Amino acid sequence: MTTDRPRSPAPGADGPGRPGRASRSGRPVRPDRAGRTTGVGLVARLARAVRTARHDQVARSSVYLMAATVSTSALGFLFWVAAARLFSPSQVGTATSLTNAISLIAYFSLCGLNSTLVRFPAAPERRHAQINRAVLLVFGAGCLLGTGYLLGLPLYGTRLLAVRADPVQAGLIVLFCALSAVNLLTDAVFVGERLAQYNTLVDGVLQGLAKLGLPFLLTGLGSFGLVASIGGGYAVAVLASLWFLRRRIGLRPTVLGGGTRLREHLGFSAGSYLSSLLNLVPLLVLPLLVLQRLGAEAAAYYFVAFQIANLANAVPFAVCESMFAEVSADESRLVPVLRRSARLIVLLQLPAAVALAAGSGLLLRLFGGSYPARAQGLLVVLAVGTGAVALNTVGSFALKLVRRMAPLVWSNVVYAVVTVGLAAAWAGRGLIWFGYAWGLGNLASGLIAVLALARTPLPGRTTAQQTAAERTTPERTTPERTTAPATPSPAPAGPRTEHAPMRVLVVNAYVRENAGDAALLAVCLRQVRAAFPEAVVTVAGMEDPVVHPAFDGAANIGSIRRYVADAGIGTARRIARKALGLLALPLVLSLPSRAPGRLLRTLLPTEVWREVEAVEAADLVVSMGGGYFNARPGLDGYQNVFYVALPLLLAHRRGVPVVFAPQSFGPFPAPAQRRLAAYVLRRAALVLTREDVSTDILARCGVRGGPVRRAVDSGFAFAPPPRGDWRARLGVGPEVPLVGVTARQWLAAAEQDRYERALAQTIDAVRATGAQVVLIPQVTTDYLGDDDRIVDRRIAGHCATPPLRVDERVDFRELKGLYGECAYVLGTRFHSVIFALTSGVPCIAIEYEHKTRGIMRDLGLESWVLPIAEVSAASLGTLVERLRLGREEYLRVLAERMPGYVARAEELPELLRAAADRTPERVAA
Repeated sequence: MTTDRPRSPAPGADGPGRPGRASRSGRPVRPDRAGRTTGVGLVARLARAVRTARHDQVARSSVYLMAATVSTSALGFLFWVAAARLFSPSQVGTATSLTNAISLIAYFSLCGLNSTLVRFPAAPERRHAQINRAVLLVFGAGCLLGTGYLLGLPLYGTRLLAVRADPVQAGLIVLFCALSAVNLLTDAVFVGERLAQYNTLVDGVLQGLAKLGLPFLLTGLGSFGLVASIGGGYAVAVLASLWFLRRRIGLRPTVLGGGTRLREHLGFSAGSYLSSLLNLVPLLVLPLLVLQRLGAEAAAYYFVAFQIANLANAVPFAVCESMFAEVSADESRLVPVLRRSARLIVLLQLPAAVALAAGSGLLLRLFGGSYPARAQGLLVVLAVGTGAVALNTVGSFALKLVRRMAPLVWSNVVYAVVTVGLAAAWAGRGLIWFGYAWGLGNLASGLIAVLALARTPLPGRTTAQQTAAERTTPERTTPERTTAPATPSPAPAGPRTEHAPMRVLVVNAYVRENAGDAALLAVCLRQVRAAFPEAVVTVAGMEDPVVHPAFDGAANIGSIRRYVADAGIGTARRIARKALGLLALPLVLSLPSRAPGRLLRTLLPTEVWREVEAVEAADLVVSMGGGYFNARPGLDGYQNVFYVALPLLLAHRRGVPVVFAPQSFGPFPAPAQRRLAAYVLRRAALVLTREDVSTDILARCGVRGGPVRRAVDSGFAFAPPPRGDWRARLGVGPEVPLVGVTARQWLAAAEQDRYERALAQTIDAVRATGAQVVLIPQVTTDYLGDDDRIVDRRIAGHCATPPLRVDERVDFRELKGLYGECAYVLGTRFHSVIFALTSGVPCIAIEYEHKTRGIMRDLGLESWVLPIAEVSAASLGTLVERLRLGREEYLRVLAERMPGYVARAEELPELLRAAADRTPERVAA
């Protein structure tokens, strides 16, 4: 067979039989004058189709191929009816898992050569060598892959290990895989030689009759008796095919010499093969999912329903196989042959699908037992889904004919991801949901294939038709923006007109319950608006847009990071969402932003789609300042780097300039993390590091000079007006020194306890001097349990007398005022240190990341930094005593260094304008 979209075989085909393929549906049956399709009109059109088949090679070959499918399916139907009577549902389920695997391995073994033999036949004198070489290659690949399948059974088929343990059974399965693959290849040869009638004879009669009688002889072998019966049918089919090829085309046993064109068209074969591999994924995974999640009996019900549904899917597959052979012989006939084929598919498949759905119960009763009750719902869903399969088939075959292999591969990627992803997510709901997953996967893939085809100049299309198609194909536009009909011009930088305001997207924002990050976002938005007063500014962050639709007047659209890590859903759903991100989003990045990409996004969750659209619509993307672009060892580190980089990768892909507001980078423990970071950062318009350590880390990643520039943490530009009287709220008189303490969860359990007890002892010592101490929660978010109030309660519990605590959530602007009331601060959260320093309050900084020491070194205050791992009552007590005695010197250093440092924190607007002036040309996707 010559297709890159194999489907599970029809009953009796047992694998490589007659899979259904996807195609463009064509025009519907013409309505009568009342606007309805009449039975008389349908019969008349069927009669005309039969008369046309006498003179139309496509129709004639299609009839033979459909006859092959019908006869194969009829005999196969009887085969599985007999199997259901002779074997238990459990044995049938186990056998169907093996036969499905053999069928899929056969498709894997084709290596794309089935399509190449039809699309690019060798010259007559080299045709025999071309066919023989392909047969040997496919047979060898079948043996190799069959062996690999058996070796890998412990990973995905533990219930089938008994087969592998028997050398005879294992060897026969490997042979069946190879014979099944060769049978598929010879089918393709018959189609290419316009001898499709031999497919009917070989597959539809000889193979079916051979295997029909074997189950009665092999019942003593259990489930393997069914497998051996099917394998015997393959052996008969291969021998018969080779004999008929010898008789009709004089096939000679030669493989020597050149001119076979196999190497010349290796790229086409590889593209066909890759798309076939992707297409086989659902066919391999879905039966295993049913077997593992729902049991062997459910696998039997699934298999029977699926094979019956392929009776209708055989129509588009047969028509498209014939179309493929005809157009390969004369490419100029593509458009008219494609139209006729689409009409023929609609004419034949629609009645077949209706009859299949209506008669599903009656068909399943032939199998007896509980098949009607357990499989009918699935069969009805699969019958309805044959329209999606038909859409997919024509689109895929047409893409191969015009050699658009990349869109063909991507359509199969979508098919595999959507089908398997939905089936895995819905498996617990029951068998019928596998049918929904199958139909939606075919629909998504088919639409992408057809849209890609619509963008391709087709041979045989007239000038008028081509012009009309171009008129109906919309020019590329960035969302919410009109571009010129020709190549898109660069997006204008700087302030825009009132009709086309500049759009700035701020990504990687965090939550307002983290006071430091909220301050960074507030400063970032203020500085972006200072740079571009007319700009429309949007935030893509970690806040739920339903709960917080805006931040400081900028709309919040949520983000991909928030969606995949939503703390409000269960662990299983979070894992599923992260899997979606890792599998589907790279595909979005690689697709053009026109029709196929837009279509794919409609399959994505709304929040994910919104950020992708916002990035593409932006004139500038600003990655907010902070300390998030890093990774820890392990899987979580890879996920963090991936999701932080994702919107920036998309911006680079679309030619949108990216600016990294002042932030820390690293560490990146793994080489892959360093490579991804370097890839993203080297392509940025501007990368601002807030301390020398980050600059050095980037240099070790290979990012030196260019866009990298030292800057100052934006938190130093955060200066809201004072709010409220904190001393009155805390009950602390103006004459009493107030000392602020911030702590956080960071260390392993034992080390964290030691750190908290050391803080408690220090608090007791400070209070002994007559000062009052307040535990200040800098972060109060529920996300990842990162709530400083939890740590503060534990610390207070370790104190001899509990200190004051702020136990409510306080707005970050209001919290800034509390630090200004303190005599000094012991700060673990580094932005609590910045809040205090910018208020003229001395600090002892407890370092948990390199940003702390780097920034304190800039200010000449490095001697006041203590690593969190070295915190003890003695080490903290020494620094506190030093600070008490040297407070005036500390304040002198602040007075000298702070004004210039704050001024540097206000440089961002100018830097943003300069980066926007260097805006590269937008990518014309």
